[in-house]
Amino acid sequence: MKLRFAGLIMIFGLFVFAGCNNQESATTHEASAKEKLVVQAEEETKVPTKEDKIALAKCLNENGVKLYTASWCGHCKKQKEAFGEGLAYLNNTECAEGDGWAQACTDAGVKAVPTWIYADGTVKTGNTPLATLAKANGCTYNF
Repeated sequence: MKLRFAGLIMIFGLFVFAGCNNQESATTHEASAKEKLVVQAEEETKVPTKEDKIALAKCLNENGVKLYTASWCGHCKKQKEAFGEGLAYLNNTECAEGDGWAQACTDAGVKAVPTWIYADGTVKTGNTPLATLAKANGCTYNF
């Protein structure tokens, strides 16, 4: 009887030991998976540099893309802020003129701001992600 009991204890001990190793292995695997997620999240949230924004703005301008905004428009402000210093390289028309609408905006058919008019005549109204603008207009932009 003592021999069987000792054998059971030994088997139980091996089972517990194996369980600990599996637990450590699972913990190591979880840590590795978490590290991969952190790296992936960092890659997906990279912030474009000033140079990236300037290059995109220049490309949009070279491709005949026009932006129409108004100084009182909150969405326009956010759209312009997205370009940072690149804003200086965009073909941007201010539509707010005194108490009215600038003639250039009326002539372009702009009724709401921000409005993007692509070279092919496509009109997009609203705050548009930089990556979307790049893709739609043949510009390189990796964010």
